[in-house]
Amino acid sequence: MKNIINFKKQRELGDILTDTFAFIRSEWKTLFGMIFKLAGPALVIVLIAYIYYMQTTLGSMGTAGFLGSSGFTFSFVVALLVLFIAGVVYNSLLYGTVIGYIKSYIKNDGEINKEEISSEVKKNFSGLLGMSILVGLMVGFGLVLCVIPGIYLGVALSTVYCIYIFEGKDVTDSINYSFKLVKDNWWMTFAILLVMGILYYLVLIVFQIPQYIYFFINAFTSSQMSSVDPADMFDWVYVALSSIGIIAQYLLLTIMVICTVFVYFDLNEKKHFTGTMETIDSLGDKRE
Repeated sequence: MKNIINFKKQRELGDILTDTFAFIRSEWKTLFGMIFKLAGPALVIVLIAYIYYMQTTLGSMGTAGFLGSSGFTFSFVVALLVLFIAGVVYNSLLYGTVIGYIKSYIKNDGEINKEEISSEVKKNFSGLLGMSILVGLMVGFGLVLCVIPGIYLGVALSTVYCIYIFEGKDVTDSINYSFKLVKDNWWMTFAILLVMGILYYLVLIVFQIPQYIYFFINAFTSSQMSSVDPADMFDWVYVALSSIGIIAQYLLLTIMVICTVFVYFDLNEKKHFTGTMETIDSLGDKRE
């Protein structure tokens, strides 16, 4: 019998971390299938843009035009711009897919309706895209001004996507409500996201180790030669291994998205006791 995870309840830090990985362990096959279906095209564009960026920058290291060529500058800007746009689109689709998946999971008592998820993503995509840009600008501006405001905004806005999808608020109301929801529990939210962020990074390193090993072997081999082109260290094998790392980096963001959903329901339960009231109502219906 399938063990259904109850999202609508209060949790401590350890419970949120444990239940995040428990949900992935239980739903990974269907969940990542939906991610590939709905966000996969954007991920492919991210990968192509990343490879182009690698070839533009690292592949030009041995050329005379690396520092001042207008052709290089144009190619570099195009690669960076496409990578940024594709990344924002993927981020929007990922949040829409994962949160839509969990919304369907809750609504159908642990069962998944794929049509509901697809419909949810299509309906919310433009709003999620605008929100991703707006939140990115706000957090980025905070980081540029001084790192601390950026960190504060990043934590305060961590539940904004959940509010937008679960509560149906518009973009500005979702942002305003996210500040109110996190306000009294900022440090707890920060601690949860920090610990999960560290775990995410540790898992990511596993996929990046082959890339680092190959690079250091190449660097050591090149150092034994009297003359070497720096670009030779970044051959197709390095690009392939690096591409695996970038795919893992974007897919593993699923961990952070699921974590923010648990954070949202935890904070919402502390503020409104929504899950508790629903449980009481369901008990009353059963007695009748």
